[in-house]
Amino acid sequence: MGRKQLAIMKIRRSAMVAGLGLAVYLLAGFTPVRAQEVKAAPVAPSMVAAKETPSPVGSATVTKTLVNDYTVSPEDLLDVYVMDVPEVTRTYRVSSNGFLTLPLLQQPIAAAGETMDQLSALIAAKFREAGMLNNAHVTVSLKETRQHAVTVSGQVKKAQSYPIYGPTRLLDILVEAGGLAPEAGNNAIITRGDIGLRADLADSVQTGGVNPSAKGQPFTLDIHKLVETGDDKTNILLYPGDRVTVQRAELIYVMGAVTRPGGYVLNETRTQITVLKALAMAGDVTTFAKKGRIAILRRDPAGPEEKRNEIPVDYKSMVKGQIADIRLIPDDILYVPESTRIKALHQTASTALQVAGYTGSSLVIYH
Repeated sequence: MGRKQLAIMKIRRSAMVAGLGLAVYLLAGFTPVRAQEVKAAPVAPSMVAAKETPSPVGSATVTKTLVNDYTVSPEDLLDVYVMDVPEVTRTYRVSSNGFLTLPLLQQPIAAAGETMDQLSALIAAKFREAGMLNNAHVTVSLKETRQHAVTVSGQVKKAQSYPIYGPTRLLDILVEAGGLAPEAGNNAIITRGDIGLRADLADSVQTGGVNPSAKGQPFTLDIHKLVETGDDKTNILLYPGDRVTVQRAELIYVMGAVTRPGGYVLNETRTQITVLKALAMAGDVTTFAKKGRIAILRRDPAGPEEKRNEIPVDYKSMVKGQIADIRLIPDDILYVPESTRIKALHQTASTALQVAGYTGSSLVIYH
């Protein structure tokens, strides 16, 4: 290799070293300056406006406040993290009498009734008092709770209590409960627990409005709209201790000589149910029906509960459009009598045809 090439290589190495040193120098000098700039940077106007704007019930502000307000209950499952102490960092179950037992500490800690932050500070203080950790950094979080849950009752597929670890949307709870039962109506009654009441009260104070449960009164929501459209206004936050009661739908009954007798739900699409519509849902009248004797049995509002008034139905004129189709109301019974004479004649003819078929005839009987 010539002298000229060796000289060029030395120059290149010197430049690389010098460049690296310059980069390190610049980074070392730049970092604290940048940190000072960030620290001294004013808050953006949009952030200030967002902070001052009243928050709804489902806002992050209210949610954070309530999570911090959560108090430990007996048999809660807690995640305890103690920095640099892996022997203590793990999951613990609070005892049935509300105490938390940690390794390295001789005495259990009274955890029930404490918030997450309070319990974290209490554990740190116990380690300091024991002379083990002078500057303990402890974080406690809720992993599972048996005492704090939302109770779902009424017309859902799995009515029971469901543990929740913080604010949870109504639709999520309904999905957890298996969805609505076939008999479910349009409405659900929400009854707040203590945490939910505090949330609604905080919302009323922040917005200046009146939240429906701020005074402890249950309120009603249209869950049919929520399930069908995912309506955000109806998809409220639920809190531990709340109760959801899905009401049973109002029914009309079609009985007697129809293809599918039984009760039929009056939902939003069936609010204008009439006699002919009800018969169509029931598969229409059978061949044994006394069409001239169809009647509506309607509860007498002025009489005893079991008393019903009979309203005659002129089925033939109604089908021809000569008279108006009668509208049914909740709890009506549309009764189609059966003609025993026609049924007996039909059964006799059917038996005779079956006998003919057994004697070698190729006749097929359809029922």
